[in-house]
Formats: sequence, structure tokens, C-alpha cells
Amino acid sequence: MSKRPTLPARTARPPITEALKSFKQAISEINDFYWGARAGFDSLRRLRPPTAVLPADFLEPAIAAHLNVNLTEFDRRLDEQPRRLHYLCLVDAVTFYEEFLLKTLVRELPSRKVFKPNKPTEKQAKNIINGSYEKRPEDIDDALELDICSFGSEHDLDIEDLKSAFLARNCIVHAGGTVSDRELPRLSLLVPGLKESDRLPVDEPLWRRFLGALLNHAEDLDLLTRLNYRKP
Repeated sequence: MSKRPTLPARTARPPITEALKSFKQAISEINDFYWGARAGFDSLRRLRPPTAVLPADFLEPAIAAHLNVNLTEFDRRLDEQPRRLHYLCLVDAVTFYEEFLLKTLVRELPSRKVFKPNKPTEKQAKNIINGSYEKRPEDIDDALELDICSFGSEHDLDIEDLKSAFLARNCIVHAGGTVSDRELPRLSLLVPGLKESDRLPVDEPLWRRFLGALLNHAEDLDLLTRLNYRKP
């Protein structure tokens, strides 16, 4: 395997693209939303009056009207919220990541060997994005003449985490988080004991691994394309 040539120092690199800037902003907003929600969950437990017996004893009436349960049931529902929050935020992050991919591919494909001038650029880009989740990073490398999968990352990307993030998003969107035989082989490496038909348990460390992989891959793609890099 040939070694990637030394890249320019950070101070000599072109600024990040608008596509990456938008994606990083989206990840920042997802984090803000996540921690705001977690703060709310924490407050609902710790700051309630000690005499409370119903949610209506410490919530606005318009909100409490939708939570006509006792505190035991209310707390049980609170316990379920972090998993759902991880699901929602992961799906959101993958959506913005795919938007970044589309912008990057539309911008870069016309200068690549695989480009077909007689076909719409956006359609060619979407075909790459919507192909096999497990081959997506390799397909992107091939289309853009990069070597992130074969050579390695400039941003500590774990390709296996990236592929797992795609599969996790897939089972969340299409099966409510229920793991099928398609996702099990890969996701069971991250969640020991996971079985087919289990609800995928995405805790905070795993959620952060997924978001980190999406961001690191975007950083890699953006860096190499804006430097006009091609694999040797």
C-alpha cells in the first residue's frame, strides 16, 4: 500500500467548504438540542416539589394535561426518553451528513473519471449515496478517487463505526430500532449479546461514536477534496 503524500500544514490549507461548515453547524445544533433535553429530564426529577404526587403538581397546566399519570408511570416514561433521544438525534445527524455528501459529490464528480456528462450530476451523486450502506465509504472513495478506506483517515475515523451508524439509522427509520438479520452481524460487535428482533440499545457512548464517525468522515472528505487530492 502506497503512502499518502504529506498534506500541507493546517495554516496552508484552503478554508473548509460551505458544505462542511453547514454540517458542522448542524452537529452543533443537534448537541445543543440533546443537552437541553437531558437538562430538562434531569430537572423533572431533581427539582420537583417533594410533596408532588402528579406531574400537574410541578408542570404548566397545558403540558400536564397531556401527562395524566402518576409519578411512578411518569418516571418510567422518563427512563425511556434517552434511548428515543439518541435515536432521533442519530437519524437527524445522518440526514445532515447525507446532505453534506450530496453537496460534495455534486461539486466534485464533474472532475472525476466516473462522471457521465450525459446524465444529471445530482442523479449520479444520489446513486452513490443510496447504494449499499456497507459499501458506501468505498463507493465514495472510488467515485472521488480517494483512499480513505484503504489508506486511513486524517481525522481518526473508524470506518466500521461509520458503517454501523448507517445500519443503526436504517433499523431505526424502517423498523423502530428493531434489529434484523441484515444489521445484526455488524451491530452485535458494538452491542455484545444483541439478538435479532432486539430493540437496538443506543446509549450515550455509542451515540457519540456514531456522530463522531459521521463528522470525521466528512472532515476527511472535505480536506482531501479541497486540496484536490487523488490517490496515488
